[in-house]
Parts: sequence; C-alpha cells; structure tokens
Amino acid sequence: MKFLFVDVYWYLILLTIIALIRQTSSAAVSPQNSISLYTENDKVAILTGQNFSSIVYQSKTAWLIEFYASWCGHCQSYANTYREVAIDIWGWRTVVRIGAINCYADENSALCDKHNVSTYPTLRLIEPEALMNTSKIITLSASDAKGVEKELIKKLVDLKRTDKTWPHFSPFNRASFEDLYSRISSSVKLVLVIIEKGDDFTGRQIMLDFSKYYEQLAIFRMTTDRKLWYKFQINMTDIPALFAIFPNNTVEQIDTKQNTKEKIGSRNLLNYAIRSYIGQRQFIDNFDDRDLEEIIQSKNALENMNKKRKSNQDNTEKNTLFNKNIIHQKINMVDFETSLSYMLRREISRVQEIRGETYDALVHWLIVLTKYFPGREPVMNYLKRVLSKVKEQPNGLTGKQFRELADTNTPDSYLPNNQVRYEYCAGSSPQYRGYPCTLWALFHALTVSQVQLETKRMNTIEIPSAIKYFIKNFFGCRHCSENFMKETKDIHQLDSQNKHAAIIYLWKIHNRVNKRLHGDDTEDPQHPKIQFPSESLCPNCRLTNDNSDNNFDLSNTINFLLQHYSKDNIDLSSVENFIITHDSKQNLIPRRERGTSLDQYSMIEITNESTQTSGLIRSIISMIQRFPLYSFILLVIIIIFVRRRYYKGKRKRYTL
Repeated sequence: MKFLFVDVYWYLILLTIIALIRQTSSAAVSPQNSISLYTENDKVAILTGQNFSSIVYQSKTAWLIEFYASWCGHCQSYANTYREVAIDIWGWRTVVRIGAINCYADENSALCDKHNVSTYPTLRLIEPEALMNTSKIITLSASDAKGVEKELIKKLVDLKRTDKTWPHFSPFNRASFEDLYSRISSSVKLVLVIIEKGDDFTGRQIMLDFSKYYEQLAIFRMTTDRKLWYKFQINMTDIPALFAIFPNNTVEQIDTKQNTKEKIGSRNLLNYAIRSYIGQRQFIDNFDDRDLEEIIQSKNALENMNKKRKSNQDNTEKNTLFNKNIIHQKINMVDFETSLSYMLRREISRVQEIRGETYDALVHWLIVLTKYFPGREPVMNYLKRVLSKVKEQPNGLTGKQFRELADTNTPDSYLPNNQVRYEYCAGSSPQYRGYPCTLWALFHALTVSQVQLETKRMNTIEIPSAIKYFIKNFFGCRHCSENFMKETKDIHQLDSQNKHAAIIYLWKIHNRVNKRLHGDDTEDPQHPKIQFPSESLCPNCRLTNDNSDNNFDLSNTINFLLQHYSKDNIDLSSVENFIITHDSKQNLIPRRERGTSLDQYSMIEITNESTQTSGLIRSIISMIQRFPLYSFILLVIIIIFVRRRYYKGKRKRYTL
C-alpha cells in the first residue's frame, strides 16, 4: 500500500508538471491568446471576452471601443492615434470611457462576431446602460485623433441623454437667465457660458473636460442669438468668449487671453482660464487640477515613446546582423496550415453574408487552393470538401454557415485547428509578422506551384485575380486591403505568354510593399523589411550590392523563387498528424510526426486499451492546463485523502 501511495503521489505531481510545462510552451507559440497592443500604462481599458459584459453592458457611461486584430499592420500603426485619443479625453470619463479588444485572440473572437466586426480597426460607441444584443450599432471612422474626438462628440450629442451627469450639449440661445437656471440642480455652485460659432466644438469639449464636476459646475454654450451677444457686449471678433452667470442675473467675463504668448488653441485657452478662475474663487469643493497634469505627462510620455521607437528603428537598421540560419530556413507547413485555419474559420466566416461578388470571390479562391496549394493529402481533401459544399449553395450562404463547414473534420479530410503557431513567419514579438507574413508566403507558393504543375497553356491571371478578390472581400485589415487594391489595379495587363508572369508580378508587389513599410512602426526590428531576396540568401539574384528596386537579375531571381517556394522546400518536421476520437469527429488529438513525407500521413483509429489510456491521460493534462489552480487544489485534496486512507488502513491492520 505504501508503494501504491508513493506511485500515485508522484504520478499526479508528474502530470501537473507536464501539463504546466505544456501550457507554458503553448503560450509561447500561441501569441494571439494573450497579446494586446495596449498596456496598463495606456489610458485604454483592455477588454476581453471574459470581462466585456461586466464592464461595458449596463455601464453608467458610454464606451468608445476599438475592435482590432493584433496582426493587422494598420491596427499597430493606429494604436498610437488611439492612445492619443484616450489621453485627450481622459477627463471625459464620467460621460464616456475608452477601451479596446483584440479580436485575434481566441477568447475574444466570439464577442467580436456578435458585434458584427468585419474589418479592423473598427470603432464603436456603446451608449450608457446598453444591454447585450439590444443596443444600436454606432460606428465611428478610424481617422486621426482630432477627427475621432469631433465625431465622438457628434455621436454623444445624438444620444440626447437627460441624465444629470450628461452635459448640456444643446445651445442655449434664449435671452432669459432664469431659463438657464431652471435647467440646473440646486447643488450647482458655478454656471459658465461659452459663446462660440455654431459649428465650433470647443464649448462641447470644455463641457466634457469638466464633466466630473457636474454636481457643482454647469457649463452652457450660446451660438446664434445675436441679441444675447449684445447683452454680453461682445461681437464676432471676441469669440470664443467665457462668462460666469450668477443667480442675481449678473455676469462676469473671464479672461481667456492669459496664455496668448503660445498658440495652444481655443480649447486649452478656455481650459486654463476656467481652472485659474476656479482656483482663485474657490467655487468648487475638492477641485483637483491633477487631471490636467496627468494628461500633460501622458502626452509627453507618448511623444517620448514615439521618439525612442524611431531611434531604436534607426539603430536596428544600422546594426542588424541577419541570422543566416533563420534566413535560410525552409518554408514551414505548420505556418501554411495555421494561416489557412485562421483564414477559413475566422476571416471568411466573419463576413455576415457571402453572396454575389463575395460568393464568387470565395469560390474562385477555394478553387485556386484546391488546385495549387502544396498541402498534405488530408488537408487537400478538406479543401476540396469545403469547395464542394460551398458550390452546393449557389445562392450564397452566411458566414456562420461557412464556419460550420470549415469546422468539420473527418478521418481522411481535416485541417488542424489547434496548430496556432508560426515558425518560418515567427516574429520577435507576437504582433510582428505571423498571419500577414504567412499569407505572402502562401501567395508566392501558389504561383510557383502553378508553374510546376501546369503542362499546358497557363492562365497567368488566375492566381493573382483570386488573391486580389480574396483580399478585397475577406482580408480583415481594411487599410491593407485598400492598399492592395491600388497595387493590383494593373492586374489585367499581365503577360499571358510568360508562364512566370504571376510569380514576377506578386514578387514585385511584395517588394514595393516592403519598401513602403521599411522603418514603419509595424516593422519587426529583428526582421527588417528588405528587398527580397537578400544578397546573402541569393547572391546571384543581385546585379550590384545596393538595395534598389531594379537591382535584380530577373532570370536568377525567378529560379530562386521557383526553388524557395517549391513543394520540395516545405519543412514538415513540425507539422502534426491527428487522431480522431470516437466521441466526436471534431475532436482532433495531435500525434507528432517528424520527417514524414506528404504521402505518408494516415489517420489512426483508437481501438486498443493502451490508446484509450493515453487518451485519458491527455484529457487529464488538458484539464490541468485549462484550470491549473483548481487542479492543484484537487491534487492536494487527493493526496490528503489517499494519505489518510493509507494510515487508517495501516492502523486497522495492527489493531487486535
């Protein structure tokens, strides 16, 4: 019994250690599950599928939310703009708060789908006290910071809220101060009026800047009533103007010209004037000026961060020594299968209605994949089955219906859905390279495969055209898609007589994109965007050693591309074969196969007792990975229970 207890004890501990090691390993190769473009230091709430409902729904404030994908280059660039917005409206948080959610993370994808997010980045305003699936969709343009703030103000005004915390956005253009005082509560100690042009946003910005003092401070704006302007003894040249209104119908103009030595804008002029006035007169209890200091510090920190990033990029460009082992590595099949899984199960299925041109683009893309993707036999069977099922619905289908097709795996027809990692396209940080990098590799591999498979006259435009309309209709990065449409506007001019035309065409586009993005915020500092192939990767591809666009020996470059992206150059050492359990055809369990050729993969049925036992062990490990804390507590309880039973039995055995 003692040995049994020791065996069980160490067996359970070993299982826990293995599971936690695998969990750590999985986290290292599954970056989309944890990566956020924002940190706790940003004034952006990091939302997830787990905390979204409790934070956003039924909130007392409105929420401005960015739905983004961490792999999306434009989202990475836009993050600084969004940080700027968050800093600038930090004082508005009594009325509206700002958050962001990474739709690329598995845990967040379902929530993004519920919100019908089809492209990234998408900005949505969710009104106060909104309920799940009942609030109207309010979308904002992902423009520059000032544009977002102005549009946000318009949307907040349109909500027409009457809460006491809500600013008095509508202009007050009556001549009676009594009417003005009738709108405020008895707790208000100071009433301010901003006189400005009707299309000016300054007054509404100031209302939001001081909105947290709504119980003691009321701010109104006046715009069109010139009679009232005369009452204040001002004219057009004096606006924006600021006045304090008192219960005895007297007014006091507040000087806003104290900071005119610097061009700081009318919003800042009024902001400083109000803070100075409140500080001198002590109208507001517990008035805290630290908000403004915090905003200024955050803006300076953001500016310094951008300068530091630019400096690091410059230093990296000067000092980067390419790792030749990395540069010469083969394309990895695990990258292709990971990108295909995300593409089919997330990108395409995200589109609500797949009909008309979108349906045609999907069919065209699936046909190209089934003809030219250099995949394993079960994956090719999977692609053919998906294409066949889509063709059975010529009138189109919904994204949800397509997701059901894409999620279905059978013993001889499957696409792994738990290989969430990149090897050839792994970046130095999770947001770098990944999915877009693998797509480019896939595009090149398809054009090479076409040349190597087709013996008759080729349709040179077939693959570039399929790629173009896939990107147009399904690629999540909106800005990237628009740029790709510009790059491929001359697609119909491809030389139909040159069988290498598609290879050359996509290679040139890729290098133009690399040139445009070199030094950009989205560039991986450890993998600078170069004119491909590099001289070290293909010495014979360069005419001279400079990095210009026209510096390539076309014949040698074509030969290199034909070899580099060929089926024979695909690394299979990391790809996984799968066992399908009896309980569900969807349940794929990986079985590592190294050095296996494309034609040697086969599915194995679980039939004997030892395999069932290993399945049980995998289930236990999976449970420990998902619930490590609870599993540890359970382990302790089991050990205590077994130990007590052991000693209890021991005492009974020696009792007369």
